Amino acid sequence: MDNTTKNNKRIAKNTLFLYIRMLLLMAVSLYTSRIVLQVLGVEDFGIYNVVGGVVSILGFFTSSLSNVSQRYINIGLGKQNLKEAEQAFRQSFTLMALFSVILLILGETVGLWFVYNKLIIPSNRLIAAIWVYQFSLISILSAINQVSLMGTIVAHEKMNMYAYLGLFEAFARLGIVYLLQICENIDTLILYGMLMALVSIIVWLFYAIYCLKNFSECKLKFYWNSPLVKEMSKFAGQNLFGCFAWSAGVQGTNILLNLFFGPAVNAARAVSVQISNVVTRFSENIMTAVKPQIIKSYAVGNQEYMITLIEKSSKYAYFFVALLAIPIMIEIEFILNLWLGQVPEYTVIFARLVLCETLVGVFISPLWIAANATGRIKKSQVYGRLFTLSILPISYLFLKILPYPIIPFILAILANIGYWLYCLYDIHNQIKLNITNYIKEVIKPAFILSLTLMLTGIVLIYFTPTDSFQRFISMALLTILVAPPTIYIQLNKQERTELRMMINKLYHKFK
Repeated sequence: MDNTTKNNKRIAKNTLFLYIRMLLLMAVSLYTSRIVLQVLGVEDFGIYNVVGGVVSILGFFTSSLSNVSQRYINIGLGKQNLKEAEQAFRQSFTLMALFSVILLILGETVGLWFVYNKLIIPSNRLIAAIWVYQFSLISILSAINQVSLMGTIVAHEKMNMYAYLGLFEAFARLGIVYLLQICENIDTLILYGMLMALVSIIVWLFYAIYCLKNFSECKLKFYWNSPLVKEMSKFAGQNLFGCFAWSAGVQGTNILLNLFFGPAVNAARAVSVQISNVVTRFSENIMTAVKPQIIKSYAVGNQEYMITLIEKSSKYAYFFVALLAIPIMIEIEFILNLWLGQVPEYTVIFARLVLCETLVGVFISPLWIAANATGRIKKSQVYGRLFTLSILPISYLFLKILPYPIIPFILAILANIGYWLYCLYDIHNQIKLNITNYIKEVIKPAFILSLTLMLTGIVLIYFTPTDSFQRFISMALLTILVAPPTIYIQLNKQERTELRMMINKLYHKFK
């Protein structure tokens, strides 16, 4: 019981560090996005995002390899076997170097050909687009070589490191925005790509120095253990397909929109995705903090605690996301006009649909982490990801018949629902997760909170139909008033007791 309490405190502490980082980056991102859009213009902003999307597809295996590294390092640390953790790190580092070479070759051949011959880019901006592509490739290579390092930091649950790096990233982005505004004789699109690549390289160096200094298992030496490579390759191969399917479904949609509608629609999608990313960070922080504990719980055979973590993290992550996403969906027109001033066409509807997709996606992450812990990921990452992969071909067929840019977004929501239900079925079979209890502890509270927030918004719009600052403030205040009692009612008896104890402790501490 004491160990469980200690783990819960560690999760809470790490979540707090991650939220500090997130709030800082969110504030800077809201400011810098507006300036970048104004300085680059809608067309160049769209070009940056679609060209970067091509590189993201080439680097789709980054997420896959990151999951492999984190899993094997976590298993070693969960067993308190430093030798196993060191072998996992060194093997991961060797594989990262190998994949970096492969990506560089693919990027300078297949990727470059695609940008030159397939993307719709104005001829006078093609050279700038190629420069952006090269800088984006550098950023992806830096990200790949961070994989082993980040895996170790997450496995050790040293989330304060992310907070410190968040400070650097925030100041770096502010510096980039400042340079974009004062550099008049340089192509701003090329300068933006170059500076973002430079930040990626510096972040990689920070990770490397920190890990080498603090973790004994981190040794930047090449290592080859054939049985371990075989085991990791099997796990990575299945994860690889899942990441490819996700990347093709998400970034492929971006390219599809470019082919059918041009860079302006890419700009609208980019803005909507930025809003979604801000909201998604609320759930990602909880998932990043809880992920090591889920994997370590499985490693030591504590399946009951593992299931508890899955259900609690699903519910709490959804609460955090819904409290932000649903009011934003209701007030999105006012927010976009206040934030950007110049709002690209389709941004409002895109943002609402992407946020719907994000709300569904919150439920997927804990199930996916559980599959990573067991190592039996074939069903979720191969068969399940067919839902995500289907977005691209089905969108293409629909757009050929009905050229409406919202079609891929609607299909993405339906695909996410299908993938979530499939993952739930898979984890139920693997670790005997009780679906009836899952519905009671996760889905029911999420549904009631969502319904309450939506009804609040509908009533407010009925009485104040015109967008205004007054309505925006009213929505925020109503959310603050309505949400806490709704959430409290949806907590189970033990959670209510824990919450009251925490409030009493804080009260006496600051009294």
